[in-house]
Amino acid sequence: MEILNLGGSYEPSARAPKKKFKVLLGVGLLAAVMGMGSTLAASITLSSGAPVEFGQGIAATTACDSSLTVTPFSTYQNRETATAGDFVFTSVKISNIDTATTNTSTGAGCGGRYLVLKAYTDTQTAAAKYAVSTTLSNPLYLSWKYSGANAGYVTGGVGNSGVGYNSGISISIPSSGSTCTVKVDNTSADNGAVTCSMTAGAAGAASLVITFGTGSNATTGVASSAVAKLTLESNASDPTGWV
Repeated sequence: MEILNLGGSYEPSARAPKKKFKVLLGVGLLAAVMGMGSTLAASITLSSGAPVEFGQGIAATTACDSSLTVTPFSTYQNRETATAGDFVFTSVKISNIDTATTNTSTGAGCGGRYLVLKAYTDTQTAAAKYAVSTTLSNPLYLSWKYSGANAGYVTGGVGNSGVGYNSGISISIPSSGSTCTVKVDNTSADNGAVTCSMTAGAAGAASLVITFGTGSNATTGVASSAVAKLTLESNASDPTGWV
């Protein structure tokens, strides 16, 4: 699993300015910021501005937990031609999850709640390739499939006959046990393209990994260079909409 190179096929060169990859967490969303570097280098920038090697994760908060750590990962997926292969955003690890049942007075405890993960870009160029309705303000599809003459592509979006899936991923956090469940786009229709594995622990010590592009419909993740922001929302009930 590659955690350093997050370059993308539509970056002009290895000298391109570094992409910013921001993580915003919480019911109100804003909690922490990190930067995703481009070719051959990557770093995380906390809200204090201090750089940290990418892959170490971001300490952040949601309404139900004050000490979550979120770590994104990318993987290089090779194909028949150099233009088809690319680094793709393949998984997210969320650790130090408080799985205690939510305290109705303080709101602490994610057990029985839902965490909703989305990704966004900050350029219209990337939005035209990967976002819902090709609109900059809409979330990115986190999983893609290419068929026909472009079946070998890893990235390229709608311009390479790509079909996008999973613009939002809802993660059900159990109050006990070690099994997390996910819904995508508020349905379970394409659940095979997203997996969730959870490691149980004491309250505040559980962790889970969400992996994209693992099913028969969606076979790859979005280009990592397109991702400028992740949001992780805490909800008391499974959300009814994504965009």
